[in-house]
Amino acid sequence: MRSQFVCFLLLSLPLVYPARAQDYPPLQREPVLDATIPAANPPISLVHGARIQFAPKQPTGLHRHPVSVVGVVTEGSFIFQPEGEPARTIKAGDSFFEPAGKTILHFDNASPTKKAAIIAFYLTDSNSRPLIEPLEK
Repeated sequence: MRSQFVCFLLLSLPLVYPARAQDYPPLQREPVLDATIPAANPPISLVHGARIQFAPKQPTGLHRHPVSVVGVVTEGSFIFQPEGEPARTIKAGDSFFEPAGKTILHFDNASPTKKAAIIAFYLTDSNSRPLIEPLEK
């Protein structure tokens, strides 16, 4: 009986004495993105978030956004190329920024065999504003 009580007491300690922030080392913050919101962006009063999944080798196609988009790659890797910049590969854990009004030449799943995914946040002013504009080549 006593051993059961001791077990119960030990298992209950985290409930009685919850973890406190000061019991851990300070949080480490590593900068991953600094981007200026362009004048083309509407005043930000709403943020839309979306998880977007890509099939192997799937491109987004030539496009631009009427609002700025910030996000992170959550799975796989992408070929990312805003107009006027060299193409680069971004992978899981990397952040990205697509400024309002800038043409995006490539945001394509880099793998011919594996799916990829991002979480994107659209910095907008209303629910009725379109989030993406597909463009013709």
